[in-house]
Amino acid sequence: MPNRKYIPALSLKWLTPFYDALVEGPMSELRMRKDLVAQMGDLNGKRILDVGCGTGTMAILIRQMYPTADITGLDGDPQILGIARSKAKKHGFEIPFEQGMSFDLPYPDSSFDLVLTSFMLHHLNRSDKQKTAAEMYRVLRPGGQLFGVDFTEPQTRTGRAIKLLARRFERVADNFDGFLPLMFGEAGFKSYFEPRHYLFGTISLFQSPKG
Repeated sequence: MPNRKYIPALSLKWLTPFYDALVEGPMSELRMRKDLVAQMGDLNGKRILDVGCGTGTMAILIRQMYPTADITGLDGDPQILGIARSKAKKHGFEIPFEQGMSFDLPYPDSSFDLVLTSFMLHHLNRSDKQKTAAEMYRVLRPGGQLFGVDFTEPQTRTGRAIKLLARRFERVADNFDGFLPLMFGEAGFKSYFEPRHYLFGTISLFQSPKG
């Protein structure tokens, strides 16, 4: 499939070791992730899948705040998974970080109480976005919840101006054109909404229950 090119977190493999330093500080990504954890509520005793876990920041945050949460991280990049495992080990956590693709999740149906994703969907082409949404729906238990944060349709005039420039990069155009709510709705999710917006409304925290 000619359009299925794997894109590392910062587009270039040699930048992967610097992801935390380059992104989570200057871009306030860590604050957005903390907001996402807060939005998910009490996670103790819940089984959670972090799709596109990257360097493991979300999984480690969740384990720090909710010691009995059963969190699994999945990413397609073996290099970034190595960083995640090293970070978890330094914190004294045993968190499974597994290699796999979001559009072909290696888990049985109804395996998780929550599925989350942060800053991963905009790396995918449209077809893989749709397959990812369907896979997230499949692995969620009845009544389960999807949570995420990513680029979405801009909510302000400044955000719409940014869209004209930023939509040219990677595969983010679908996100800026309002595709995510439609995509999750087609997969079966209900009542999609965005409780928080960032960066002039170009980035949103979103959630949706399994229908």
